[in-house]
This record gives sequence, structure tokens and C-alpha cells, in this order.
Amino acid sequence: MGEEKKTEEELEEEIEREVEAEVLEKLEEELKVLVVPVAMTPPEHTKLLGRLATMDEKVEFVTGELAQRQGEKMGFAIGLLYGLIIGILVYVIFLIG
Repeated sequence: MGEEKKTEEELEEEIEREVEAEVLEKLEEELKVLVVPVAMTPPEHTKLLGRLATMDEKVEFVTGELAQRQGEKMGFAIGLLYGLIIGILVYVIFLIG
């Protein structure tokens, strides 16, 4: 009987291995079928690049306008300070002289 149990256990192990091998093969086949394509077709790619270029131009234009306005504000403040300093110096010179 001990020999029969060993053979039954060995048969069960062989059956489990076969089932595992079949399941793995099926999973591999499903994974091959379910692969998502990564490549884009050329017309879609060029259309996407065109849209990105237009958006980039708009962003650059707005950024440039904002920087220009900020520069004008800084220029006004610096000019005002220089004007006040020169005005005060001229006033002091005329008071002394």
C-alpha cells in the first residue's frame, strides 16, 4: 500500500505540474494578445506636434507680454527714484549756490 500511495502522490504532483504549465501557457498567450500598441501613426503624430507648437507659441507670447509689463513697472519705479534724487541734488545745489 505504501507504494500505491507514493504513486498516487506522484501522479497528483504530475497532474498539478501539468495544470500549472497549461495555466501559464494560457496566461502568456493572453498577455501577448492584450499588449497595448505604443506607436502612433504619422498623421496623428504630425497633428499632435502642430497642436503642441501652437500652444507653445501662445504660452511664449503671453509670457513675453507679462515680462514686458513687469519691466515697464520696474522701469517706472527706477526712473521715478532717479528723478527724485536728481531733483533733490539740483535743489540742494541751488540752495548752496
